[in-house]
Amino acid sequence: MRPAILWFGTPVAPASLLPGPASPPPADVFTTSEQCAVCHTAAPGATAMRSATGDDVSPYGLWQASMMANSFRDPYFRAQLERETTAGDASVQELCLRCHAPIAAHGRLLAGGAPPRLADLDGDIEADDGVSCTVCHAIAAEGLGEPATFSGRPNFDRDRKLFGPYTDVEPRPMQAQVGYTPTHGAHVRSAALCGTCHTLYTEHRGVTFAEQTPYLEWRNSVFSDEAGATATSRTCQQCHMADVGPTRIARTPMGLDYAIPARDGYAAHTFVGGNAFVLGLLQEHEEELDVLAEPAAFDRLIAATRRQLAEQTASLSIGPIARADGAATFTIRVENRTGHKFPTGYPSRRAWLHVEVFQGGELVFESGATDGDGRLVGASDALAIPHVRTVERESDVVVYEMVAADPDGAPTTLLTHMVQRRKDNRLLPRGYRSDGPHADEIAPIGLDGDEDFTAGGDTVAFRVPLPDGRRGRVLVLATLHYQPTPPHWVDALRSLDGEAAVRFVRMYDAADKTPDVVATAARRER
Repeated sequence: MRPAILWFGTPVAPASLLPGPASPPPADVFTTSEQCAVCHTAAPGATAMRSATGDDVSPYGLWQASMMANSFRDPYFRAQLERETTAGDASVQELCLRCHAPIAAHGRLLAGGAPPRLADLDGDIEADDGVSCTVCHAIAAEGLGEPATFSGRPNFDRDRKLFGPYTDVEPRPMQAQVGYTPTHGAHVRSAALCGTCHTLYTEHRGVTFAEQTPYLEWRNSVFSDEAGATATSRTCQQCHMADVGPTRIARTPMGLDYAIPARDGYAAHTFVGGNAFVLGLLQEHEEELDVLAEPAAFDRLIAATRRQLAEQTASLSIGPIARADGAATFTIRVENRTGHKFPTGYPSRRAWLHVEVFQGGELVFESGATDGDGRLVGASDALAIPHVRTVERESDVVVYEMVAADPDGAPTTLLTHMVQRRKDNRLLPRGYRSDGPHADEIAPIGLDGDEDFTAGGDTVAFRVPLPDGRRGRVLVLATLHYQPTPPHWVDALRSLDGEAAVRFVRMYDAADKTPDVVATAARRER
């Protein structure tokens, strides 16, 4: 055998020694992530998949701590699925497992079998692999963006092709190692690919309900590129998968560099979202939940999640402070900087304004405070908080959320009983149009004619009574908070005695429930 050559001081395999195609394994579509990790993890003897500062930016290394990798382990998902099953029947599991355990769910369907149930997947390595490498990279372009592929029903390539963004592909290493052929597929950079799972419909008593619609919201915004790229367009991948700079994207199974060029436009497979809370639970209970990622990987991803929430999600501005009839008057403008509603996705998520008014250095008014359990102070019924146009009392709390109702019109946190939106004042993305795509499914609900709630944000008026006789200038502090798992959604799990519900409630009660900070602003009376 010819010796390996050196490239930048690191052993590399010459292109002439790259192996040829091997006989493919049986015609299954998916492979679990540890097979991909053989070549797509960083190694001490290779420069591949390292940043300019030497950090591991390999697909497998970054993905392991993500919500995608842990979609099946997610203790909140498992608890809520247990509740949904108890309230209905096990058939709901088919819908949920398509996206939370896609290799196990789709693999069995593609093989001609029946869709699995949760009980079938105990200890199943394919289910535990979550939203794995070959799930996303085996999705075919056909049907993307069309309703037939929503709710976790993409078309998968059956010819052992894995699609990626690069046009000049060297197929032999992957063909030899795992029997796949890497193939250029521009659609892996499209929002429509993400839309297969991030557009979710449920059905109850013959009524179809749009439970999660981030992709549809993005389509009705200035971020959409489906009519052509613009100065404002950005796909899901461009926001949630950061460009880490040029690097080789694979190394040999022996831990050496292939003689392949570094790739520009390589995106980090961290899939940074907004759920730092569950990431923290996965880290804290890694042994109990069979989590594979190292604690340091969770530290980095939790920090990145909170940084994205605090720096790229929304902004606040406070208008001039005036006085009239013994009250301080001002406005607060909330701007949505994301390419979808904020909050978006799973219906439990909410954001709200915490506003403190000081006079002469003393707190004289506070709206939107939380207690140690993360509950909104003064909100006796968290599912009955109306949209607020003007804040005049401390009990007037501005909460941006979706509240769904069951067939009797009662608010519900059972996903499979939702048939209509009672309230949906989640902040709209910039460029939203009432006559734009999917407006009939995503239009705001329950605004009571609020003309200051517009595409891209909301303006809230404040009229705060000041104490008689108190002197001093007025100072206003405002914070936009975010909570992916509010206490009232967890309360619905407390009466269950199932293993998953009991486990999650225990983990939740022991966790730090301090809400995330999305934006802050301050203004002093002149």
